[in-house]
Amino acid sequence: SAAAALALTLTACGGGGGGGEAGLEPSKANPVTIKAGFIPVIDVAALYLGDKQGIFAEHGIKLDIKTGQGGAALVPSVVSGEYQFAFSNMVSVLSGRAQGLPLKVIGAGSNSTGVRGKDVTMIRVREDSPIKTAKDLEGRKVAVNTLNSLLQMLGDVSVRTAGGDPSKVQYLEMPFPDGAAALKKGTVDAMVTAEPFDTIPAQDGTRVIASPYPDMAQGSLTTSVYFASEQQIQKNPKLYAALQKAINESLTYAQQHPDEVRAQLAEFTQIEPAIREKVTLPTFKPEIDRPSIEKFVQAGTQSKIISKNVTYDDVVWTAPAG
Repeated sequence: SAAAALALTLTACGGGGGGGEAGLEPSKANPVTIKAGFIPVIDVAALYLGDKQGIFAEHGIKLDIKTGQGGAALVPSVVSGEYQFAFSNMVSVLSGRAQGLPLKVIGAGSNSTGVRGKDVTMIRVREDSPIKTAKDLEGRKVAVNTLNSLLQMLGDVSVRTAGGDPSKVQYLEMPFPDGAAALKKGTVDAMVTAEPFDTIPAQDGTRVIASPYPDMAQGSLTTSVYFASEQQIQKNPKLYAALQKAINESLTYAQQHPDEVRAQLAEFTQIEPAIREKVTLPTFKPEIDRPSIEKFVQAGTQSKIISKNVTYDDVVWTAPAG
């Protein structure tokens, strides 16, 4: 497949570059600049906030953040060594790992709330739509931000949970603002949202027909992660251990300071102040949840977005003790 060819090409590249000299230990006195690839979503506010609070500086890291459109697009940039780490939804990383890409999860990104009807991702239809449940999406057009990725898989999960056949749903790829506009116009029947693009269309004559994460599992799930390439980690485990600590401390701080997270959104998103106050924030916690990875692999393989089983121990990097 094209994906497998990409995997081989990228693996052959060896993932060089960046991250300071091999084995270099970052310190406050000698900070190491780390290039990170993020997408401008609420989840990454925790790291912007941690950086602002001096958490990364404490660990000898200077963050150089670049932003792009989708998490899957950042995978090649990490494998090639252009970025030392990046943010992505869980599915893109598991899918890449299943294809043989040398990806390792180094930190949790964010978690779902686990609350039906008040979560970070929902399926919405227009107020006047005849669609009642996710089963009714069979034969309908559903907007997702990226085809064959997280939100399409979540759409499938809800359709399956409601007793429908996901293969009968027509998914259309649209950036979130376009999806929201298409839903409003009626050129799509439904939209799989992610905050803040749940709250934005929610202001506007739509209603929720499904909450995919609670459909997938009870309780909160780790839904996004920070990841790096195995080659870069092996070259500089001390740097990645420091980075992992800074990420974990940032997540803990963000969970304790939701108002600061909301304020931070003004720095890297175009979210209006009124929306910033209303959006459903994800749960931030440093633990990378083992059952979450198993649930994602199960749903992703069912939707043929993850090509084979990936285990927690294979994909999650544990810093060496000391």
